[in-house]
Amino acid sequence: MLSGMLLLMALALDSADPLEQALARFEQLQGYRLELRSEGPGGNQQLRYAYRKPGLVRLDVISPHAGAVLIYSPYSERVRLWPFGLKGPSLSLSPDNRLVKSPRGHRLDKSDVGVLLHSARRLAQLGELRLLGESRLGERLVLQLLARGPAGPGQVARYEIWLDKALLFPVRVISHDARGNLLETVWLERIELDPPFADDVFFP
Repeated sequence: MLSGMLLLMALALDSADPLEQALARFEQLQGYRLELRSEGPGGNQQLRYAYRKPGLVRLDVISPHAGAVLIYSPYSERVRLWPFGLKGPSLSLSPDNRLVKSPRGHRLDKSDVGVLLHSARRLAQLGELRLLGESRLGERLVLQLLARGPAGPGQVARYEIWLDKALLFPVRVISHDARGNLLETVWLERIELDPPFADDVFFP
């Protein structure tokens, strides 16, 4: 029992390290791509997601609006939406337009992993950050983190983050509000860090 308590204390003392390491790893990246699945009271989504610094984002929707493509450019600060695929007509919209926000209200210009990690760190600075342990998620060796702090109604007050131990990159994230209500569960799969992007990925 004593050894178990000492281990938990050691994990708590070290709790900031994995999150800070993940943030440092993100700062080193030039880009990434992955497949993303999200589930929550606001609805479910499945997407292909690509990101390249200084903030280019592309979403290819698998469901529920299969074929839609959204691209955010930090140069124009606009989201280009092709509702029926790149061969169809497009719209240029503000990132705050409800047509290009997620069911949970996430904006495309604030959707990258760096934003998530910084949000978790801000919560932890106001509350606590705990390393819950090391385990396996599928074939991945992961570190499970808990970041929680004060938040307003409907806002995230607690993140549970599973970090791939080798990549220092999130592979699952669960968020709750201050009342403990589940807001969203997100899976990040088929992760590629610093992949080669063709020019037409973000400028079709």
